[in-house]
Order: sequence, then C-alpha cells, then structure tokens
Amino acid sequence: MQDFVGERPFDNYRVAITDPSHFFGRSELINTMLKSPFQVRILLGGRRLGKTSALRAVEWNLLNPKTNYSRHAFPVLINLQLEQPKDLDNLRYLLIARLREAIERWREVPLAEIRQMYRDFLSQIKGGEVTLSFLKQLDIKLNINNPDSERRLNNDSFRLAFLKTTEELRKLNFQGVCFLIDGAEFIVRQNWATDAWSYLRGLKDTDTAIKPCLGLLLSGYRDLKEYQQRVGSPLLNIAEIEWLAPLTEEETKQLISDRAEQEKISLSEDKITSVIEWSGCHPYLIQQALNLIFDSNHQQDSRANLIDKLLQQHDKDFSAWWNAEHLSGSFGEDERKIYSALIEKRKATAKDLAQYTSFSRAKVIDALEVIAGTGIICQLDNDS
Repeated sequence: MQDFVGERPFDNYRVAITDPSHFFGRSELINTMLKSPFQVRILLGGRRLGKTSALRAVEWNLLNPKTNYSRHAFPVLINLQLEQPKDLDNLRYLLIARLREAIERWREVPLAEIRQMYRDFLSQIKGGEVTLSFLKQLDIKLNINNPDSERRLNNDSFRLAFLKTTEELRKLNFQGVCFLIDGAEFIVRQNWATDAWSYLRGLKDTDTAIKPCLGLLLSGYRDLKEYQQRVGSPLLNIAEIEWLAPLTEEETKQLISDRAEQEKISLSEDKITSVIEWSGCHPYLIQQALNLIFDSNHQQDSRANLIDKLLQQHDKDFSAWWNAEHLSGSFGEDERKIYSALIEKRKATAKDLAQYTSFSRAKVIDALEVIAGTGIICQLDNDS
C-alpha cells in the first residue's frame, strides 16, 4: 500500500480545511451567508466540529465572483485566539489592519476557478506596512515602532478608515465587509467585553453609514452561548444563532468516497457503514477513522482492533467533551446526566428526558442544545 502518512493535507485532517475540493456539507450556512452577508450571526459548535473550516468555506464562497447574489461582501477572517486584542481600541485597529491586508492580497490574485483563486489568496503575504501606509494617507497617527498589540484606533479613526475602504471595495464589486471572527469567546473572557459588544451593536444599530455594509459572523461555543444568556449582550441579542451539527449520512458517504479515491483504496460497504457508525457523522472523527483504516489496510485489522485503536487515539478528545474536570467549554453536570440517560434510551424526546432526570423541560432543552452542538448526538426531528 502507498504510504500517505505525512502526505495528507491539513495536518492529517486535524486542522481547518482550506481547499474547496476537500470540504463537504454546511450548504445551508453558506447559502444563508451568500444571500444575506450583512447581518449579525453567531455560529456555535463544539471542539473539532469544524467551525474554522466552516468560516473558511464561507470566506472562499464570498470571494467567488461567480456567485449570483446582488450584494457581495468582502470576507475578512480573524482568529481572536491568535490575535488576542488588548482592549476595544486594539480590536478596532486589528479589524482595519486585517481588512487592509486582505484587500491587498486579493488585488494580486488572478482570475481563475475558485479553488486556485483561494489558494493564491491564502499564499499572498502582506505585512503591517500596508495598514500603516493607508492610515497615514488618512492622517491617522500611530506609533509605527509599536507591535500590533499596542496599536489602537478610536471610533472616529475606525469609521474613517472603514468608510474609505468600502469605497475601494465597491470598485472591486464588493458592497461591504463581512468580518468572520473565529474564537469570539475570547472577548467574553475580557473585562471590556460589554464595551466591545455594545460598540459593535452600535455600528449595526445607529451608524447609518456603516450598518448597511457591515456583516459579522462570530464563532464560539458554550462560553459565548452562556454569556448571552447571563449578561444579555447587546450584540448577541440581535444575532441570528446558527448551530453546527454532524454531517448528514449522505455527506459522510461523499466524504468517504472522496478520501478513498484520493488514497486509491477501495472500501467495502461494511467498512463504510462502520465509519458512519463509529464516527456518528462527526467530521473530525470521520477523517481520523478513515486515516486509521487506510493505514491499517495492509494489516487487515479486525473490527475490534480498529475500535480499540480509535478509542486509544481519541481518549483525550472524548474526555475533553465529557469534561470531568468541570472546566468551561464542554459538558457540565446537567449535560453529563442527560447524556447518560441517552446512553440508556438511545432515542428520546425532551419530555421523556425531563421525566427520566427530574429536570425541567427548559433545562433539558438547554442541555440537549449544548450536547448536539458538540456533535456527539443528533437531532432527528423537532421532537427526538
């Protein structure tokens, strides 16, 4: 068998997908974003369910000049866990900086089919001098010796830079900007969180020049959901909430077929059924189960051996979801109790689980939302 270890893309399918030909599912989210990119949306999903890959897919679809929607938004993907802004002024600077860098990268991308265009777009490297040069033209003063973490913009400077940039974007056939903010729970943990959410809400509520040409898609999970419930964030209160879910069985079969074709290995129907069963159509577990099957193919491992290897390799993933340490971001006591009930019942309604656990139906529904958002249970219909 040909050895694919080390040759597989995306770090053996452990990091975000950045190639349209390798991406499956999420069509409803993408179509929604293409249709109305200038709204505020929150994308919720657990670890490894594919939030960053979904944001990447939104990015390359918004960049695709062949889409048939009348209003195009220029996407700017920002990873807050990487950027870690120090305060609201620093966040404003980062939004403009990454926007300017993305525009300069896009200017150098030749027209081609979207896969090649997106690959070229990601390969372009633009540094902070692009932003600083632009801000100087607007007579906005910054200390150019400071690193990005120390650079800040007040509201007036941000507005001027944003509106000047949207004028440029119209010449490139974009009617505005959609910021794709990955890891938005970073803001939740800062003491300036309320200021940030209020400010962004103000841009969408009262700034008549900016609000028609600004979209926001923020990704996160439990911390973001609970912050909205606990604090009543001004921005999150006007957001459309989108939950990621596992792939459908049909999407899973398409992914399996694509991987088998890439690695030139034929899979029996039994193996395909096993991958669907073992992974629960969770995209990360599908990929890792396939890696194991392909790498073990010449050994003809038994079903039991493959399951043991999967459990051993992903013990940390499962324990992180179960969250016995009571850390933020995964299951709490309520979710563990509901999940334990589902292990016994396999399929149930919220009413069934409320009776079984003595929880209120509201508490059950809230817990089910979190568990489903982790991707390890599926909602079958409106009730089950």
